[in-house]
Amino acid sequence: MAKVIMTWKVMPEDSETNLEDIKVEVKKVIEGFDGVINGEMTEEPLAFGLKFVKVSFAYDEDKGTTDDLEEELSSGDLIQSVEVLSVGRAMG
Repeated sequence: MAKVIMTWKVMPEDSETNLEDIKVEVKKVIEGFDGVINGEMTEEPLAFGLKFVKVSFAYDEDKGTTDDLEEELSSGDLIQSVEVLSVGRAMG
C-alpha cells in the first residue's frame, strides 16, 4: 500500500495568534486522519514579523484527499488558511 507524503503551509489568523496552539490543533487533526507527522512542525517567517507553521506528514493513500482536513482547520478561530506546498507518493 502506498503512502501520501504531504507538506502544508498553515497560516495563522493574525500575527497575535499563538503558533503553539496551531501546532496542537494541526497535530490533533492529522492524527485523527491516521496520519503521521514527519519530523517537527517548524515556524517559518513570511513577512513583517508574520510566521506560518510548516508541517509534513504521511497517510495511507486509501484515505483519499485531505480537503476535509484543510477545511476543518481553516474553519476555526486560529487558522486563516491551509496551503498544500507539496504532495508525493511513497511505496512500501
